[in-house]
Amino acid sequence: MLPKKYTNTKDCSAAGWYGEETLDVEAVHAVAPAADVTYVGAASCTDSDLLDALGKVVDHHLADIVSNSWGEIEAAQTPDIAAAYDQVFQLGAVEGIGFYFSSGDDGDEVASSGTKQVDSPANSAWVTAVGGTSLAVGKDDTYLWETGWGTEKANLSADGRSWTDFPGAFTSGAGGGTSRTVAEPSYQQGVVPEALAKANSPDGNRVVPDIAAIADPNTGFLVGQTQTMPDGRTQAYSEYRIGGTSLAAPTIAAIQALAQEARGGTPIGFANPAIYAKSGSKVYHDVTDNPTGSGLAVARVDFVNGYDATGGLATSVRSLGKDSSLKAVKGYDDVTGVGTPANGYVESYRRR
Repeated sequence: MLPKKYTNTKDCSAAGWYGEETLDVEAVHAVAPAADVTYVGAASCTDSDLLDALGKVVDHHLADIVSNSWGEIEAAQTPDIAAAYDQVFQLGAVEGIGFYFSSGDDGDEVASSGTKQVDSPANSAWVTAVGGTSLAVGKDDTYLWETGWGTEKANLSADGRSWTDFPGAFTSGAGGGTSRTVAEPSYQQGVVPEALAKANSPDGNRVVPDIAAIADPNTGFLVGQTQTMPDGRTQAYSEYRIGGTSLAAPTIAAIQALAQEARGGTPIGFANPAIYAKSGSKVYHDVTDNPTGSGLAVARVDFVNGYDATGGLATSVRSLGKDSSLKAVKGYDDVTGVGTPANGYVESYRRR
């Protein structure tokens, strides 16, 4: 479902929308191939247009599970806009619709905004905020381990004998932390450590995220799409690696679709109470930043110009589990929430 026309395309960096749409649809289909997928587009990235698109989903009940890979810093969200979003999410909950939002790709947001804060609308107590991990896969597609997604990058020195300023600077990582504006919801009480919940207020606040999935582009997902090539004229199919919590959110949404299928198709709706009720059980991988007992990193060779080798190659090492000031630890944490779905998660929704 598309708007009659797109607006504010320059200010909204519309050139990047296509890739996000491709990622969302292909990630959902890869995990839940039997799911019916409906794309609903907003006219722009303004709150009014985004609210209009979300409102259409609720008004026409276009889906039971809604994946969203967008957001902004909490400081930019006014109380009236926050209330407008919550109204849509609450109406959706009444109808059995669950909303899933990426937690952001800038860690604690200090590097990008100068202030430690979470993203919105992922900060809403009425959505499921999805954090991110780096995923290691073994032979025969076996699960090995995960870390919280957080990357520090160091480039190979000119003589090729060392890494410059190793481990390097923070580049990206799963968003998370404690809200300054949203009160602690009841479903987080008793699961989220008080040190996190009361980081900004003695009364307690909402902590992000709730759950997590693969996000690190270094261990991410391959997408394919027909796109305009660098010459600006040629349309051709190409494949590329991508990640971010823009991958994690549709992945979790797709897993929820499988869970809904397991319970006979009855909508899960607002999932957070159920997600937290399962906290600490074997249906989650309890993700930490140091799963093997030693530092982890991946080496990468990239095209300097971003699309072919004519401009040369750049080699770097990307450290894993370095998410700004955020830490993935045992139990609930502000990088991965209660953890990532493990074997048994989908079946845990089956009605006995």
